[in-house]
Amino acid sequence: MIVICLVFSLQNIEAQNVNNQRQLDERLAREFYFKKDYEKARDIYKSLYDNFGNTGYFNQYADCLILTGDYEAAEKAYKAFLKKNPKNWKSHVDLAYVYQQQGENDKATKYLNKVLKDVPENKNSINEVANLLRARSFNDVAISLFNKAAKNPNINYNFYLEKAYTYNSMLDFENATECYLLYLKENPEQYETVKSRLRVMMMYDLNGNVNDVIRMALLRKTQEEPDNEEYSSLLMWYSLQQQDYEMALTLLKALDKRGKGDFENDIVNIAQIAYDNKQYDIAIDAYNYILKKHKEGVYYVDATIGLIAAEYAQAVANGSHDKGFYEKLSGRIDNAFTEMGYSKETISLITIQAEILAFELGRYDEAKTLLNNALEVNLSPRNKAELKMKLADIYLFTDEVWEATLLYSQIEKSMKNEPIAHEARFKNAQLRYFIGEFDWANASLRILKSATSKLVANDAMTLSLTISDNLEYDTIGLQRIAKADYYIYQHRYELANQMLDSVVAYNPNEVSLPNAFYRKANIAMNEGDYELADSLYKRVYEGYADSYIADEALIEDALLLENQLNMKEEAMECYSKLFDYYTASVYVAQARKNYRRLRDELNK
Repeated sequence: MIVICLVFSLQNIEAQNVNNQRQLDERLAREFYFKKDYEKARDIYKSLYDNFGNTGYFNQYADCLILTGDYEAAEKAYKAFLKKNPKNWKSHVDLAYVYQQQGENDKATKYLNKVLKDVPENKNSINEVANLLRARSFNDVAISLFNKAAKNPNINYNFYLEKAYTYNSMLDFENATECYLLYLKENPEQYETVKSRLRVMMMYDLNGNVNDVIRMALLRKTQEEPDNEEYSSLLMWYSLQQQDYEMALTLLKALDKRGKGDFENDIVNIAQIAYDNKQYDIAIDAYNYILKKHKEGVYYVDATIGLIAAEYAQAVANGSHDKGFYEKLSGRIDNAFTEMGYSKETISLITIQAEILAFELGRYDEAKTLLNNALEVNLSPRNKAELKMKLADIYLFTDEVWEATLLYSQIEKSMKNEPIAHEARFKNAQLRYFIGEFDWANASLRILKSATSKLVANDAMTLSLTISDNLEYDTIGLQRIAKADYYIYQHRYELANQMLDSVVAYNPNEVSLPNAFYRKANIAMNEGDYELADSLYKRVYEGYADSYIADEALIEDALLLENQLNMKEEAMECYSKLFDYYTASVYVAQARKNYRRLRDELNK
């Protein structure tokens, strides 16, 4: 009995030693493999396979043979292994890969065709073998396998999603998109999955080809199957991604007219998005659609206010100073107040009306009275701060500097750490700059460079650079530029131009000159002299490419060329120059989007 126990104990010890050595060899082989010392890894994996017969050891051993270029030995190893394991699909695919690496492409193709015939007729086996084929870059063969299996009634599955993944890895985006859309037609509940996959394709679109493919495929599908709501919804989503709000609105109106659902909320949202992106024509079209459809209703107030705001913003963007237009718009706003009263919903109309009265019609006292009366209404602190900001702007416009700075300071204190407080601090700093208190302005601007609002932070940085850089060269020149900026703010363009001309004549240097030309370009824009503005912007970014306002001049000129002069290709060149040469500019994202949109328009 003692002898038996002793033998059993020795056997356990021996087995433990063998297992310990096996684990040690595995660890050592892995280390050699990851260090790319494949020859040493190969020998250890070969020994492990010979001793234990584990398929995993064989796979690693054969992989090392391939990685060391010993294809002849790999071929022999795979053939010997497959005699014992004829259903090991990985080794079949790997053997075909070895043939290919040896330059025997016909032999590889012939062998793979044989493999395809032997694959079991079930979905799991098809996917397993297809994944193995893709891993060895036999993507065409994987597609053939999917196509063959899709015709098999016993499998009853089309493999659209799997084919889409495969086409994607082949960079065949047309077929990938087609398969995604066919999959969506079969599985409408998988809308979010398909949308997610298309979004990934678009994210890695370096030259815009993928976006073009997706757009054309969606347009074709919606035309072929106009009642397929998933296709229409996907095209609308895609249009929003590409900022093609016109297409999105057209789709929504068509869906709304079919009466298969309520799309008015979506139309109002599109209008707001288009407005936020300065595509005012589309916003106006959307709001008009809602107002023509209903003279009242849940969206009537939003559409009424939105339409007025969009028409006003469009006029400002176009540099219009048509008194007749503004008189009529002011009358419509008065009617809206009569209908809706003063409330948080009509705050935007109050500020627009104040701007029209003061800045376009010269009725300053009426504008101030309107704002002061509105401040008596029970409004939120945020709304009151907005009204005070506009009132301060008008005070500054009419040279009532101390009343303006008092209101800006009140907003700053009452709305601490809110974005509007940062805006008020910036405007207060700008006011001090206008009146020549440069040290006071710069101290405040330095704090604002880290403001949460990118727009305020960028404006603060630009104004701070204007002050600091010009102070280094010429204080008198800076005083003239500041005075010109105040005149521009007050729309006193003739005086501003005279002041800027004096800078060019008496204070010319590499900092003051681009500043002067940039401001003269902005004046020309406001006066509708677009060709002069174009030439002045070019003087900035072509003559002073290293200036901190060169990127601003580029984006302004690009927008001018696109919107006012209808020179789309020249605008594209400006956008391209901006994101190619001014990679740190805050305008890069906008330039890329506008460039792609114009390219798509020109390629239609």
